[in-house]
Amino acid sequence: MKRDEEAQVHILEMLTLFWLFFMSATFLIRVHVPDAPSVAHDSSLEIAGDDAIRYALGLEAVIEGENRLEEVLGNGELDAACTLLQESIAVGKEANCWLTQNSGVATPYGPTGTPAGGTVTVHHLVVVGADAWTVTLDVWARGGAA
Repeated sequence: MKRDEEAQVHILEMLTLFWLFFMSATFLIRVHVPDAPSVAHDSSLEIAGDDAIRYALGLEAVIEGENRLEEVLGNGELDAACTLLQESIAVGKEANCWLTQNSGVATPYGPTGTPAGGTVTVHHLVVVGADAWTVTLDVWARGGAA
């Protein structure tokens, strides 16, 4: 009879351990874990930057060149190039424009602003003659929201 009592004690021990494990798991599941931030905000900013660069590349050159952006970069009108890009940004969004020629240091041109929230950086390589220009737009939502 002693063995039966020991077996019953072991069964009670196992049930108690199972109950503790189950309650611990239930507690952990109830802990609030915030959702990851939505990528939709970032993608809308990225699309706005890409669209602005594609728009400038799609404009016809006024005097010479493949397109308007290449024309102003080739003529050294760097502020005009950035102004063209910044004016092409979608409504409700703003951007700072940085230009780099060949392997130089990126320098801001055109009007500059201070982001009111998170930014997304969009890069594009534009080749004008023997020069490779890196066009960079730091895009953010006006007012800090999408």
